[in-house]
Parts: sequence; structure tokens; C-alpha cells
Amino acid sequence: MNTHRVTDLAGPPFVPCLNPATLSGIPLEQFLALAAGAGFPTVEVSIQQAQAHGTSRLRDLLQELGVTVAASSGILPAGPVLPAPLLSGPDTYRTCLDGLDERLEAMAALGCTVATTVLNPRSPLPGAEARAVARVRIAQLASAAARHGVQLAVETVSVQAALPPELDGPDPVLGTLPQLAELLDETSADAAGVLVDSFHWAAAGADPAHISSLSPHRITHVQIADLPAGCAERELTDSRRLFPGDGAIDWRSFAHALTQAGYAGPVSVELFNPKLRALPAGEIARKSHHAATGCWIPAEAPR
Repeated sequence: MNTHRVTDLAGPPFVPCLNPATLSGIPLEQFLALAAGAGFPTVEVSIQQAQAHGTSRLRDLLQELGVTVAASSGILPAGPVLPAPLLSGPDTYRTCLDGLDERLEAMAALGCTVATTVLNPRSPLPGAEARAVARVRIAQLASAAARHGVQLAVETVSVQAALPPELDGPDPVLGTLPQLAELLDETSADAAGVLVDSFHWAAAGADPAHISSLSPHRITHVQIADLPAGCAERELTDSRRLFPGDGAIDWRSFAHALTQAGYAGPVSVELFNPKLRALPAGEIARKSHHAATGCWIPAEAPR
């Protein structure tokens, strides 16, 4: 099993990780086998899929493959695979809380210590009210997660175009990492941290200070994808994501900012690009591993 870690950086290394969205539509067992075969030591999983598979069976399979679970989505579930966002309607949110302890128990049984969730960038609620609801829900989820040794990783969405309906609304909530960090500080939830997504960070201006200014150990998970060169902000959608290293992001600046913030954990390749998803699954996994380990190293200048 290839457990290569990125060492071309000053400071602690990062750990290559694969998000199941990058290989959308394949069974969990196949996803794990492809990730392991490509050399990934860690993966993300949908906790709903993990529970459906059977936690004990999945734990055995992970051990057999030599892969660990870095993070799980679905602390708030939307169906058998997808997660629900933090600012779902009140009735939907109450329904999402059903089985919360069982999901967190399953995460802990798999050795997963991070539960990811997405904060809506826009909402039907006025911004101040939406942020107040978000603070209450983050505190509630973080408290429940902490009882199982799990941390909450909250993601902010900076892309503004073509948002799915469940993330959209007439009023802005927040859309940058500093705004999210401020919200978490106001929430005072020790078990809640920031999920840094390189694509959204770049969509918000790619300011390294947005990452490096985060307090030590505030970052609880990182997802990576590249940004097309010359793409206007209004054209940025998640479907434009590229393999890390194939676009315009300055990966060494991104990495330096992460290490300045004290982060040394998994970096998970997360793609929603339909053209890239159309590649053979094995090729996607291999390209993702190459990207997660190689994007930090500058390409050699042409001779």
C-alpha cells in the first residue's frame, strides 16, 4: 500500500485523501478499493452509506485495505447518500436530527474523528437571523459530536453562481473563511472548526491571510480542487472544479498558509466536474492521488 505523504513543504506533511463525490455513483466497496489501489491512505465517506453497509463489515474492509476514514459527511442526512446543509428549514432540520447519536456512534466505531457540514451562503432568512440559527445548530451538533470524540468541520461556500436550491436564498449569510471563523468564535463550540475548501477559498479571492490568520488548530479538515485560469467570478460553479495542479491556484501559497495555521492533516480531493467524472473510475482515482501528492511541487520550467 502506498502511504506517500507530501514532504516538499516546510512544516508538517499533509495526508492524501479522496472524497467519494469525485467518484460519484459507484458502490462504497468499489470506491474504497479504487482509493486504496491508487495509494490513498485516507478517505471520506457518507455515514449513511457506511451504516447501510454495516459498520463492523466496513471496519473489517478498511483494515483489509489499509485505509482509514478521515471525515464523514451526513451528520445531517438528506437521503441515503447526500448531506443536508445547516440552514435547512426547521421541520427538515428536526427530521435530520433523528438518529444523530447513531450516526456519530458509527463514525466513532470507524475511527473517524471529523464530521463535515456545509453552511448555506444564502438563505430565505435575513442574514442576522440566519447566522443566529447557524450558531445554535453548530453548538448543538458540536456538543453531540464531542460526546463521541468527533469534531465538527463547518464549510463556507464562496461560489455564488448555480447554487443548488437547498443552499440558496435571497439573503446572504456569509461566504469567506474569516466570516466563518468569527461565527464559530461567537458560537464558542470547542468541538467545531473550519473546513477549508481550496476552490471556495480561491473563489473568495485566494487570500493566504484568510487561512493563515485562523487560530491554531481551528482547521479541522481540508478539501482540494483547482480553479480554471481566467474564469470570471460569475462563471465559477462547482462543476468547473479541476484536479489540483491543473488550474490557477498557487498551491505552495495555499500549503504555506495551512502550515502557518498549524494544519497537518488530510487534504481531500473533491471534484464535481461532469467531464472529469466521466473518465474511467480507476483513472480518476489515480489522477486524484497524483494531484494530491504533486500539486504542491512547482512544475519544472521549460528548457
